[in-house]
Amino acid sequence: MKGEVKSMGYTYHRNEAIIHSKTREFFGIGAVVTASTYLVLVVDFMLIGRILGADAVTAAGLCDSFVDVAEFPGFVMSSAGAIAAALLLGKRKFRQANGVFTLSFLLTIAGGLLCWCLLPFCGLFSSILTNNSTISGDVERYMFFTIAASPFVGINLVLSSFAIMDNHSRLAMGNVVASNVVNVVLDIVFMKFLHMGVAGAAAASLLGNVAGILVGLPYFFSKRRTFRFALPTGDLREAYRELMKSSSSFAADKASRVVSSLIVNMLLMYFVGNIGVALYAVYGRLKFILRLLAGGALQTISNLGSLLYGERDFFGLRKMMFLLFRYTYTMVAVIIGALFFFSAPYLRSYGIDPATPADTLSAFRIMLFSLPFLWLNDLLTRFYPSIQRQELSVILLALQNVVFKILILLTGVAVIVKCNLSSLTVVAIWCFLVEFLSPAVTLLWEQWKYGNVAILGRRDQTEPDCHTFSITGRPENVADIHREIDNFCQQNGISRNKGNLLAIAFEEAVLNVINHNGHVDMIDICLLLEDGNLIVRIRDNGAPFDPLGFVDEEDILWMNNIKLLEKLTDQKTYTRIMNMNNTVLSIRLEAAENA
Repeated sequence: MKGEVKSMGYTYHRNEAIIHSKTREFFGIGAVVTASTYLVLVVDFMLIGRILGADAVTAAGLCDSFVDVAEFPGFVMSSAGAIAAALLLGKRKFRQANGVFTLSFLLTIAGGLLCWCLLPFCGLFSSILTNNSTISGDVERYMFFTIAASPFVGINLVLSSFAIMDNHSRLAMGNVVASNVVNVVLDIVFMKFLHMGVAGAAAASLLGNVAGILVGLPYFFSKRRTFRFALPTGDLREAYRELMKSSSSFAADKASRVVSSLIVNMLLMYFVGNIGVALYAVYGRLKFILRLLAGGALQTISNLGSLLYGERDFFGLRKMMFLLFRYTYTMVAVIIGALFFFSAPYLRSYGIDPATPADTLSAFRIMLFSLPFLWLNDLLTRFYPSIQRQELSVILLALQNVVFKILILLTGVAVIVKCNLSSLTVVAIWCFLVEFLSPAVTLLWEQWKYGNVAILGRRDQTEPDCHTFSITGRPENVADIHREIDNFCQQNGISRNKGNLLAIAFEEAVLNVINHNGHVDMIDICLLLEDGNLIVRIRDNGAPFDPLGFVDEEDILWMNNIKLLEKLTDQKTYTRIMNMNNTVLSIRLEAAENA
């Protein structure tokens, strides 16, 4: 597959093979880990409904805002940490990336312990959320264990996120599987046999996360890990700045969800009743089902997407997003179709009778058609921080979780009261409008402010000119490099002599990759002018190999060319990131002229 892109006035070719394979790899790993994470959340509610009934589902649903509170530190730090660390790795700032990992871990613990300050007020919060004495006790107990789990949930999320970043999919899976197995087993023990009620489900989740930590934490003290704990010295200020910058949108996400969930559940409880809260809780689990099947896309954006943006590989970033859209929206269509035809048994699995009230089934089916836009919100929320447009993510979340959600719901409540319309149908239409209007307004805002819509693949005017192309892993194709560098130099006013010198030296580095790295299918090459230097990046997905670290003393011509390259190079780095070899050279153009 080949992509044809216009840059600097001429057409070049970029093979998509490496981006395609890495996108599939990260999507697969992320999908399995995310599916395991969200499956247990869906199963939790199903077990509550089957064992305890619809009232217990209502009680747990009323605590959704406090679930968000408990997850707040871990969700923010794991999501923002993954993006910040990947951006720093793309910029070849490895110590700062370790600093991000350390800060993410420590701030998660601190935030989780801070959440414990809410424990004495669970009774008060319960009385605010509901005046139903039948479920108020269940709400209080479920809330207590949910908040108590906060530091353990957070540590578990951070460990899983950085394990995926470290290409240790087995560890991430082991972490999640241990958490889920312990959670589900204890769900049944606590609720069915020990008769702990809905509080047993929350207590099982707490202990499940402890089990996940015991599996995942030892790896980060082993010699095999990439990320390591770093002392918070002064030179890690950049790590802190990047983490805080990336965290803003995710903090806004959780904060807005907490506020909106409290208000929405209270309004639904008072104007629609228990069935309204229960149906809305089931609707909320649809998002978990989406992430269960397609959540690998979010992990891919955070990890691979942020790395590509940090490397200024804009073509690769846009190709990755195209592939993710294709994968995920196929799954969204399947989910809508399956749940539309099997709505009744799906609702029964949560202990909800689809015939009582009469419009329960039709309302749920209307809710299904909001899923494409709900998923677009998820993608945009993760995509914008990865390209450092955090303010757009904040705008989107504010519209989705606060502005539209509350304003449209209040309008719906007024319609229900004044016109005596079917309350559940109005609630379903409200869900659709919120998810549709939020991304629509945000994309219009992005077009107005930046002059482009990044997720559609349009070029940002602020992007630097970058010439990127690919060659197959055969020695005879190395000659193509000379032509590409010559074209690049002509387009940027660099003399032919200087271009020839750079091409000769650069060919040797690439030839070294091909001759000494076993089987290499494709090599991506990027040329970028920055501050009077020519930045060159060589990327391949072969076995670990440093093309500049290998010395062949018997090949005099090769030795001379490598020495020339070293003479011209101001800075050179080799890293193994996300199972890819990345060699980056900074060539001083003045030095090339003198040579």
